Amino acid sequence: MKKKMQILLLRNAQIITFLFFPFISFSQTDTAGKIKYTSDFVFNDGIYKSFQEFKNDSPSVKKFNIKKVTPYSNPNNIRLEYVCPDSATTGHNCELTDVWGYTKNGSVYIAHDYYAYYFKLMVIGALCHFSGLSGTGSVIDANQMTLSNDGESDYQQYMLDFETGDVKLFNYKNFSAFLLSHDKDLYNELLKQKKKRKIIFKYLLKYNEKHPIWFKDRS
Repeated sequence: MKKKMQILLLRNAQIITFLFFPFISFSQTDTAGKIKYTSDFVFNDGIYKSFQEFKNDSPSVKKFNIKKVTPYSNPNNIRLEYVCPDSATTGHNCELTDVWGYTKNGSVYIAHDYYAYYFKLMVIGALCHFSGLSGTGSVIDANQMTLSNDGESDYQQYMLDFETGDVKLFNYKNFSAFLLSHDKDLYNELLKQKKKRKIIFKYLLKYNEKHPIWFKDRS
């Protein structure tokens, strides 16, 4: 009887090992050579031509200059310039357009809504957060040199999905729909809150804490 019990326990242990080891192995492989993002993480300075370059912390343009479009233009309205490849000896600069964003002094800026307008990612995580121009009530002249607006109402809050790169308005409708499809426990917790529409930023931070992102370890 004792021997049968030992055999049964051994078989159960083998089944458990078979079921769980693949997942443990996958988790270790998935984060191998990477470090979890924290506020102490310092991004490489440079220009990201694509969202994937940002995810990899691998800007394709390392040396660049930032210039305001005009002395009195909106501070978010800038030009990204680099030395043209065909004029390295002369030092002639070219402007980079149609890029995803850039990092300067460790801060990440995303191109958003308008050509040559970049906004700082104030929160970086599984859901990034930033404030940018909404497009409502804003007017850009024919040369896209200046922008006039009626005030702070032209700025809205946005969320960026680190997995897909999708950008949406950060409001209760969009955020709760995101939670419903990504974390039902947090979604149900949010629904129970009395002031749920006013505390979505708090839950964005809670979501990021539960779902860390990873970058390549450069050490």
